[in-house]
Amino acid sequence: MRTGITGLILLILFAACNGPDKPAGALLADNKPAPCNSSSRITTITKEDVYDLSGYAHISRVSPFNLFDEAAISDPKEKFGTEFPKTSPHPTKGVNLYFKDGGSRIVVDLRAPHKVSEIYLYDRSHLSDSVWIYTGTMRNWKLQAAFTTKGNSGFWGWRNFRIADSTQYLMFRFSSPDAVITEAAVYGCPLAALEPLPPAEYTGPRLEPKMMKEFLGVNCYQGTDIRWMKPFYYSRMYTSISRIDVDTVDNWPNIKYYITPNGWWNNGSGDYVMYADSITRDVGNKIWYAYLGVPKWMELKGMWNEDRPVTKIGMNPEDPMSYERHANLMWTMAACYGTTKVDTNLIQSVEPHRFSGRNLMTIYENGNETDAAWGGNKYCNPVSYFAQSTADYDGNEGKMGKTFGIKNADPNSNLMLAGFTSFDVDRLRVLQFLCKTMRNDKQFLWNGGIQYHYYSSNGKGDHPTDVFTSATAGITPEEDSLRQKMAKARNETYRLQPNVECILGEYGYDKSRTSKVSAPLVPGYSQSESQGLMLLRAINLIAFSGFDRYIIYWIKDDTDENDPGLFITSGLLRQKGDFIFFPYPAWYYINSLVHHLGNYVPEKIVQEKGDVWIYKYRNKIAPDSAAYFIYCPTRSGKKVNDYTLHTGGVGASVLSFKDQLAEGVMKPVAVQNGTVRLDVGEAPKLVFVKEK
Repeated sequence: MRTGITGLILLILFAACNGPDKPAGALLADNKPAPCNSSSRITTITKEDVYDLSGYAHISRVSPFNLFDEAAISDPKEKFGTEFPKTSPHPTKGVNLYFKDGGSRIVVDLRAPHKVSEIYLYDRSHLSDSVWIYTGTMRNWKLQAAFTTKGNSGFWGWRNFRIADSTQYLMFRFSSPDAVITEAAVYGCPLAALEPLPPAEYTGPRLEPKMMKEFLGVNCYQGTDIRWMKPFYYSRMYTSISRIDVDTVDNWPNIKYYITPNGWWNNGSGDYVMYADSITRDVGNKIWYAYLGVPKWMELKGMWNEDRPVTKIGMNPEDPMSYERHANLMWTMAACYGTTKVDTNLIQSVEPHRFSGRNLMTIYENGNETDAAWGGNKYCNPVSYFAQSTADYDGNEGKMGKTFGIKNADPNSNLMLAGFTSFDVDRLRVLQFLCKTMRNDKQFLWNGGIQYHYYSSNGKGDHPTDVFTSATAGITPEEDSLRQKMAKARNETYRLQPNVECILGEYGYDKSRTSKVSAPLVPGYSQSESQGLMLLRAINLIAFSGFDRYIIYWIKDDTDENDPGLFITSGLLRQKGDFIFFPYPAWYYINSLVHHLGNYVPEKIVQEKGDVWIYKYRNKIAPDSAAYFIYCPTRSGKKVNDYTLHTGGVGASVLSFKDQLAEGVMKPVAVQNGTVRLDVGEAPKLVFVKEK
């Protein structure tokens, strides 16, 4: 952390936008602000300017902006004619998550340096608890006021605090939700022009849609027969850190890594045999590792996936320098598997056969679902995940040295955002704010992809944890409005990072009828066939949501499809014994889809209402060819026979998806007066049309 610099100088450096260091007078002259001779209530604070560092906004459905949302009806300096503010910015659930380690913190970006004179807070607490007010920057806060709430409704009211400081940022810290402050009124005046707000909707250019053969991927471990991996352009491979950072003898930094957690040395060939080689070189697809958990030495002390992988137990998880060991591991992986050759003497390996620049992968995911609430007091807030990521990215802007972070090993490599458990764009917004305010270069760290996870279930409630806890079965993607939910998340993500791919990193269905995410049964089809039909329908909707990739959950089961466990019957394959695999219908359906629709991209939604839904794809390689994805969006046995589909064109064929047939069944169909007639049911069909 930077020390010895006052909060004001840090603010000036920020406002100067990476320019050379300037004194305050020079900055003010450049911006030519209006004279700041009087203080008034700052009314320019919007929802876009308020950040909760605990990451509760999306999950709890409570906005930190509640601290400022009643400015129009409440005035601390006008005793009559105004109302008393009522909305609290505190979450009512997850108190042990969001108020741990010093309490919940709400940061306000005034969008320009301001001369702040005073702050009023409306105390509406039932219990006495602590509140703190700070000015400064994310790297250097100055305590301006500390107080205890009254804790009695008879003393509810406005409380005044003199500030008299110049700052662009304010932070309010609350010891617990008992410190109920329902409104903040900040007084002062700007010292420079305000940074403009982003547009309410993104209207700029969008990333080019992926062809179906590059759109689909799958979650996996190593060991699946490579022939079953061919339909999946990306393999997201879970890889435990404890299989790499295996050294339990030596002390940091004199440790050694097992650099081939998914491979072995072949004396005959004089080279390693690695699963990643098979994916990239034999099949021609791509792979990335999702690095999970903690080193072996921490596992031996009883720690697990939700613990922070700090170098020494007890280190501050919000300090990037606490992650040196993890950042060195990430450097080692990028040095070995990336595109750039490095001096192998720098690679600290248990194995004698060190290698570098193997050109197998350029994406590295540093965790999985770090926002998960089920970790209890091990919950990782956005500040802690940012700290780990800035270390993993480039050794915290090089402060750690040359052998830390993936960028210092391979400039062509990128971090993948550890998948969120929901479409939590609020958390993404906080992470972007941290990049802007806690790195000198303001670099967004996860250019390898912004990743969300999601599952369709019948759970109820406002809180996602309540939804999942109350769920008893899966629902169809149409019942869940999956495309609409994803399109909303994609549009919001474009507002923040328009040039970074948006990835659905997990979505799938269990075959087991007792699972919370069981595949809805389609009349006339088995539970495994129904799983395949739901995945086909979901793939289509996800493709038309604007997301750039979809990584299916999951490649293979190790148990019977009726096993009651959650997420263990989602596989597209069943493994029985060593290297014996039996594909489920879903694998055949998806392979058929990719085989025939591989070169196509989404073009338009033709019809998304009524008994028949229709989506049109265009062949990117042969633009005179189109395809129509058509089906009934229900699970009641609905059929519409002899349906008239308007296609135009001079020739058409209909693809039906069949179990045990890797390419499905393709049959020609007549085009008469620009239309095709076919029977439509809840199992999708593809109609391919030659338009010219």
